[in-house]
Amino acid sequence: MLTDSNTIYAEGYQPGCIGRITELHGLYYSQCWGVGADWEIIVAREFCDFCEQYNTEHDLLVTAIADNRLIGSVAIVGDAGSSDHTDGARLRWFIVDPAYQGRGIGKTLLKQAIDFSRRKAFPKVYLWTVDKLPQSRHLYESIGFHVVAQEVDARYSTPLLSLKMEKKLS
Repeated sequence: MLTDSNTIYAEGYQPGCIGRITELHGLYYSQCWGVGADWEIIVAREFCDFCEQYNTEHDLLVTAIADNRLIGSVAIVGDAGSSDHTDGARLRWFIVDPAYQGRGIGKTLLKQAIDFSRRKAFPKVYLWTVDKLPQSRHLYESIGFHVVAQEVDARYSTPLLSLKMEKKLS
């Protein structure tokens, strides 16, 4: 567990994290993109699957807690099917409550995810984001991620241009 002056960073499942991480995504992205239940259901379903299969040998979940509530998260989904980790690790469920943005919490969460991926010898970390999130893209690019693919994704009731970004670690 890591702590800074006002925030505690905890690894692994924390009581209430499934609902709260889903809630943060549902609220934030409904404001950004106008998505609704379809989006939130996908987030909840995929995050529940991750939590059920969570293995500290190749997965990481870090939550940020301030003012006695979960205010941010990041996860690394490791490549459990391959011992050489050739596909790399996937960064997911990265979010910081808008009321807490601009305080370095997101950078701390990302650093923990990248450090974990290096310790586990993943050759790269990749993520999917959306073109309509310039702040997120800027943050990812500032730590070495770059766009490697683009595709239109219409699963969320609003067509979005999804960007695959990756950062080589080796």
